[in-house]
Amino acid sequence: MSSLWKVDDTTTQELMVAFYRNLGAGKGRSEAPRQAQLQLMNDPSKQIPYFWAAFVSSGEWRPLP
Repeated sequence: MSSLWKVDDTTTQELMVAFYRNLGAGKGRSEAPRQAQLQLMNDPSKQIPYFWAAFVSSGEWRPLP
């Protein structure tokens, strides 16, 4: 995961916790951040792209072994 712009620390922590939780649940390395972003967007105060759209994944896409 990398960020395309400076992002809010608190929201980033929330997003990354959800991301790693999704990885641990067996989701792929591209599906895990997608699900974390969708979860974050359920919060009305964080629906604007500033909070979740800065993050992109690169590299291996399959679930962790």
